[in-house]
Amino acid sequence: MRFDPEAWFLERPRLGTLDTVLIRPAKSVPASLVVLCHGFGASGSDLLGLFEDILHHLPENAQKSAFLFPEAPVDLSDEGMYGARAWWRLNMAQLMQMSTTNSFDKMRDAVPEGIDEAREALCECIRQCNEKQKWSDMPLVLGGFSQGAMLTVDTALRGSVGPVIGLLVFSGALLCESLWRKAAKDKPLNVPVVQSHGTVDQVLPIATGRWLHELLRDIGCTGNLLEFNGPHTIPSEAIELAAKLLVAQAAG
Repeated sequence: MRFDPEAWFLERPRLGTLDTVLIRPAKSVPASLVVLCHGFGASGSDLLGLFEDILHHLPENAQKSAFLFPEAPVDLSDEGMYGARAWWRLNMAQLMQMSTTNSFDKMRDAVPEGIDEAREALCECIRQCNEKQKWSDMPLVLGGFSQGAMLTVDTALRGSVGPVIGLLVFSGALLCESLWRKAAKDKPLNVPVVQSHGTVDQVLPIATGRWLHELLRDIGCTGNLLEFNGPHTIPSEAIELAAKLLVAQAAG
């Protein structure tokens, strides 16, 4: 699908406590709302380029989705990272130790301080978006990169949003394993997932993505883990798969 500026409307609403960018069809009700959450240390506009990247892979006759890019609530300026945001703060010393000793398995069941507040802020952001746009029961595709991908899974399982019809999990890792498995028993998440992870990722090793893929498979989600020969990034193949997921879900 070619980008037609007259076919889209961009606005920057503050929804709940989060600043956002919302790109929506100008002449039709969207087929779904795609929520894309950036990673730790990025700016709120970090993933905006994914809109045109995904659009490029959509057929011309595809139903259009709306895209919401929320900015994480934590300002990292006090850590010397000006313009950088986070969904929750990280224990950098602990991460360095895990990297040095290759003991990332300690993350599997960890519940980061601040993840509950981040999830609630994101849920309220989505609710207010739907209310202001007068979208009733808008199907959701939740996605994100790195820390944003982890928040994506947590929100789909433990958040008060819905209906979730798909997940886009780019370079995410397994956290909160006990809580996520328990939540899946109470609220099954049988949705298609596009998941990708680099085999030479120096930030979150490929094993952390494989653990997450195993959990998603165990709780009923469908889709393969795209392992690519690359670092902590989003490959073009994953973007193409994301577009295919949107087309398939819009078709029913």
